[in-house]
Amino acid sequence: MSESISITNPALTYVSIYEESGERVTSYVTGVHGETVEELMALAQSQYPSKLAVVQDALTYNNALQNDLLYKNGEYVPRPEPTEDEKREAALAALDAEYSTKIGEVESEMAKAKALEDEDYYSDLKAEREELVTEYTEKRGAI
Repeated sequence: MSESISITNPALTYVSIYEESGERVTSYVTGVHGETVEELMALAQSQYPSKLAVVQDALTYNNALQNDLLYKNGEYVPRPEPTEDEKREAALAALDAEYSTKIGEVESEMAKAKALEDEDYYSDLKAEREELVTEYTEKRGAI
């Protein structure tokens, strides 16, 4: 009977690659990317020579991954809360994406209505588009 491989298997050892900022880039695991930690470290050094390679047991790896931890100054730390500006930028990006899709769909239907020379449908869609643009502008202003 073969042993199953999972991220919580205590027999596995990981080498995770981190940016200077503490962000994890990728990870290698014994039994998959190499048989020994030395092989994993050599692979990490050849693939990511300017990055930090950290040896981890399965529990440490799993904890860092599940809790989205950064690796800074030799320890795992929680990701800092986003600043108000970052929260605002994220909210604006989400709003932009949402309304870009909505307005794009209406504009696509408007083009079809024009091609079919269905002026009533086109007029309805034009009004709907104007409402969406107004709604979008108001919501964007509120953020």
